Order: sequence, then C-alpha cells, then structure tokens
Amino acid sequence: MWDSISFLILYDFLILSHNWTGFLQLAVHSLLFVATWFPFEMGDSVQPKDFCYYQIWVSEDGETHFIENKMTGFTLQPYSSKPQLVRSDFGGNPTKLVFTELAVGLEQPLHSAPTTQFVVTLSGSWYVKTTDGKKFEFHPGDVLFQDNTKDSPADKQPQHYSGVVGDKPCRQMIVQLDRKPEVDHPNPF
Repeated sequence: MWDSISFLILYDFLILSHNWTGFLQLAVHSLLFVATWFPFEMGDSVQPKDFCYYQIWVSEDGETHFIENKMTGFTLQPYSSKPQLVRSDFGGNPTKLVFTELAVGLEQPLHSAPTTQFVVTLSGSWYVKTTDGKKFEFHPGDVLFQDNTKDSPADKQPQHYSGVVGDKPCRQMIVQLDRKPEVDHPNPF
C-alpha cells in the first residue's frame, strides 16, 4: 500500500502541480495521505486522540482521589524504524520493572504504593478504592499512575484499598520511577 500511495503523491507532484487546480489536488491528496497514515489529531501539536490513563492522586490533606486522564506530551519521532508518537519523559527515571500475579480473592487492606509507579493490567481484573470512596475496576490494557507513597508531602500518609475482581488471578506489569510524589496534581501527563 505504501508504494501505491507514494506513487500517487509523486504523480500528483509531477503532473498536477503545474497549474492551480493541480496544486489544489496535490494538497488534498497529501492531506488524505496524512489522515490515513497517522491515526491521531493534527493541530498545534501531534497527539493521540484517546490515550487514557488513570491516576490515584493525593490532596494536601492526604486523602486519595481517582481520575481518568488523557495523556499528552507526545512527539512524532523515529522509534523502531518508522515515525511514531512517543512519550518517554515522566519526571523521573525507571528504577525497577516488576511483574506480579494477584491471587483470586485477594483483598489488600488500606495501604500506600511502595513508590511512584505505573501499573499496567496484563490479564484478569482488579480494583482500587480511594479514601474519598471512589472505586474503579481495571481490565487488561488499563494503565494506572500512582504516587500515593509513604514519603508523600501530604499532611498524612495517603492510602487506598485494592483487590482482585472475578475468578481469575490478575497479572500486572509495574514500572517504578524515581519521581518524587506530589499533592494536588491530577493529570501530570
């Protein structure tokens, strides 16, 4: 498909751009090419349409809250070979990669995250309940960012409940960061 699109653009350039009508056709074909090959919004900056992540954020009083966010801050750049949208700066470097399996029936009491981290649900389902009473279930592909750690600058230690949902274990991939926890900062990305 790439060869036929490249040929169409080259054809447009060589044949159609020699007059005003041809130039307009060239512009339309070029826009169609970009819209077809890049499934994200074009605007002041190139960003994915719906790159959702979830967050447990902490208010200054130490209460935990839950929010669904749209991630921004991507740049279009070569990554493996062809250009793609990439975001790699999260205010800290990865320090540890952890894979875990939560057993069926697991219920975690009130606790803090061990460190600032992203949790990616690989299989199964689990939930988080924040101290403001909100409960959310995570399913495969969901991403959670949390910085409700013991060393939070909040007035008290921010905590949450969590547990497995359903009759299958929940597998997770966790990327821990050396980023300092923050308060009153929903949607940091």
